Amino acid sequence: MENLFLKKEQSVTFTGHRFIPYGKLSILKVALKSIILELYAKGYNNYYCGMAMGFDLLSAEVILSLKTEYKELRLIAVVPYCNQDERFSFADKRRYRSILNRADGTIILREDYCQGCLLRRNDYMLAHSNQVIAYFDGENKGGTFYTCRNAQAEGMPVINLF
Repeated sequence: MENLFLKKEQSVTFTGHRFIPYGKLSILKVALKSIILELYAKGYNNYYCGMAMGFDLLSAEVILSLKTEYKELRLIAVVPYCNQDERFSFADKRRYRSILNRADGTIILREDYCQGCLLRRNDYMLAHSNQVIAYFDGENKGGTFYTCRNAQAEGMPVINLF
C-alpha cells in the first residue's frame, strides 16, 4: 500500500489523549477540520491514525467526514495488535470497527499485545509522517508525550490542539 500513494512528505500522524472532556468535543472537531483542510491545501493527503479511544477515533471520523468533498484524503489505520479494541466500551468498539471498514488502508503491526507495542505503533507512524497533529496536555508521561517528544527531536512540526 505504501508504494501506491503514501509519501512521507505528504503524511501526517495523529496523537492524543484518550479522554476528551465532553464540552470540548465540538470545538476540537472544528479545530481538527480547520487544520486538516489547511494542511490539505499544502499537499498533505495521508493521515495515520493509531486507532486508540479518544482523540485518535475522533480524528479518524473527521478525516472520513471530509473525504466526500476532498477525494485525495487518505486515512491509514495503524493497529498495534489484533483485537486492540478488546477493552473498549461497546460504543467505541462500534466506532472503531466502522472506521476500520472505511479506512483507505489498515496496517496491523502484531498479532497479539506485548509491552511497548503501543509505542512501536507510534514509532511506525512517525517514521512514515512529516508532521503531527496532537491533543496533548503537556504532562511528561504517556504515549502522547512520547510521540510529541520524539517528533520534535526529529524536527517534525507538532500542531497541538489542546
